[in-house]
Amino acid sequence: MKKLKKSSIISFLSVVFMLLIAFLITHSKDTRAQTTNNYQESADYARQVQGSGINALKNFKGEDILPNYNPNPDATQYYGGVTSSGDSSLKTDASTEWNNNDVASSITESFSNRPTDIISPDAPFIQAGKDVENRAEDIMGDIGAQCSAQVVNRSEFKNHTCERDVQVESFCTREATLKDNASVETVKKTVKKTVTIAYNREKRQWVTSFSVAEEGRIISVAVDSDNIIIDPTYQCKRDPDTSCKNAVAQTINLFDKTFPVTIVTYPSIYDKCIGGKNEHCTTVYQAGKGKIHEQADVDINVTRGQTIAVSKVINYPYGNNDSQSDVTVTYVIEEEVVVSKPEVVWVENCPFNKEEGTKLSSECTIPGGTKSIIVDGKEFSFTEACWGYKDTWLLQPADEGSCSSLMNDKSCTLSSRQCAFFDEDSAACLHEYATFSCETRTTGKQMICGGEVFCMDGECDKVQNHSSNDFGQAVSELAALAAAGQDVAEIDNVDVRAFTGAPRYCKKFAVGFSNCCADSGWGNSMGLAHCSSDEKALGKAKEKKLIISIGEFCSKKVLGVCLEKKRSYCQFDSKLAQIVQQQGRNGQLRIGFGGAKSPDCRGITVDELQAIDFDLLDFTPFMEDLMNNQNIPGNEELTEKTAQRIKELLTQSVK
Repeated sequence: MKKLKKSSIISFLSVVFMLLIAFLITHSKDTRAQTTNNYQESADYARQVQGSGINALKNFKGEDILPNYNPNPDATQYYGGVTSSGDSSLKTDASTEWNNNDVASSITESFSNRPTDIISPDAPFIQAGKDVENRAEDIMGDIGAQCSAQVVNRSEFKNHTCERDVQVESFCTREATLKDNASVETVKKTVKKTVTIAYNREKRQWVTSFSVAEEGRIISVAVDSDNIIIDPTYQCKRDPDTSCKNAVAQTINLFDKTFPVTIVTYPSIYDKCIGGKNEHCTTVYQAGKGKIHEQADVDINVTRGQTIAVSKVINYPYGNNDSQSDVTVTYVIEEEVVVSKPEVVWVENCPFNKEEGTKLSSECTIPGGTKSIIVDGKEFSFTEACWGYKDTWLLQPADEGSCSSLMNDKSCTLSSRQCAFFDEDSAACLHEYATFSCETRTTGKQMICGGEVFCMDGECDKVQNHSSNDFGQAVSELAALAAAGQDVAEIDNVDVRAFTGAPRYCKKFAVGFSNCCADSGWGNSMGLAHCSSDEKALGKAKEKKLIISIGEFCSKKVLGVCLEKKRSYCQFDSKLAQIVQQQGRNGQLRIGFGGAKSPDCRGITVDELQAIDFDLLDFTPFMEDLMNNQNIPGNEELTEKTAQRIKELLTQSVK
């Protein structure tokens, strides 16, 4: 074959260069102009087969389709799991086999010694390439008379759900009122009564009585008098020395007590005559005098208005109608009285135990001033700066949990909130699911040339179809199915489950706040001294988004007061398991995770797995890890390598 000129080779390589660049741009989502028919047919076909691969994998049974199917081939030694960071010596074994294999050696030798292909510039595909080159400026440069460029802007909104602790506040009210502060007290009261004991001829008694004005218990009584009248008897005249002294003995009786009278002077009877013997004689009665000062302890209950009898007892039943004695009766009574001591009384109403929280602020709800109260006809006034307060208490601080990245993303907006679980006493929401709507903006360019539309990249097609089949979503779905298949394959029984988790707990003390149940911050300044090793491990699992929060309950209660609370979780081995369990089992199938005290972290059955629509699952956390663990070169690096490779090819062709 005739040797090509240098200029022809360069022209040819230019065409190859243009085609190679177009190929690279196509596979980096920057598709350049192509004919409408081919493009539209390819796009339509892609839409038809969309999702068929996933559906086929869900129902795939290798032993029914593939001959000599082996579920455990030798190649499994190179598979370390979805989350594995290495290739299990695959590259090393491949390199060794390539160097030692005869066929590989032959291929290498043939490739190295192969002569350079000589391409004729008159070949049809070369001419077609030159035609594209001639029209490139019209199509790509927007300078043709029949071409016009349009910019297509696209905004895609995707929802992401996370979970976090909610700030819980509650309120106490304090209100001051004036109270007479009346209380019943037992007081001792001394009462004096002066009574006159007179002779009653009909009853032939010396008696009297008095009325009690109090009600209570009389504990002592005293009788006092210095003028007790002692009437003489007829025996005094016959035998004044003996009869009068024997007849005057007498006592005062009160409350079943007998109090003796002390004689000061004795009575007497004698005749007093005027003139001669027995002329104008009269009998003179000379009364005696006595005194009494006696006291005694008693125990007698009396009622208000009760009549108490007082009597004098003597040895003879006769007396003078004019005979009467004044006696003072003194008694001590214990009675219950209402005592009023007006004061300002504060009444507080709190629907929670204040030891569980921290006081944030106080607000005056009833303005201050002076108020008065009247007790027993007397006015009492009190002045307060404020007569009522509303106190705000923090019972649980907010925690960003797994929502931190979404909260800090300016393109994400909180769209909805749903309480995950409530406090068992106050019914306040403790933990919530937050859904953020995140916007992704892309700009695409399309060229219209003579009625034909050329999509310069894939974005304009996404706008027209209102959908986006990202590569990451497809990879995540395949990884989830592969992980589920691996779980099922490891269980050799009828009740097979995938993505099984385990219950986990952490303590949350009621007095103050404990960091052992915090949803975030375990990697920096957490105080971990009082947390157990299991709680620390749980905190790390939260950081890796491997848990699902179940609830909170009181785990230790004394005399009706909760001293310790616990939170419960389901923990899974991978983010894929957590995503499928939370969004698939709970979100789509509405199968819960049990109660706070006994979480149900069971695996998903095969039937349940088939009922989950994997296209609706948000695999963002898994895709983030996937991209962070892969060494994928960027666009600039790819362009530089491509240019370098073309330069090497040009150099080889010139030679």
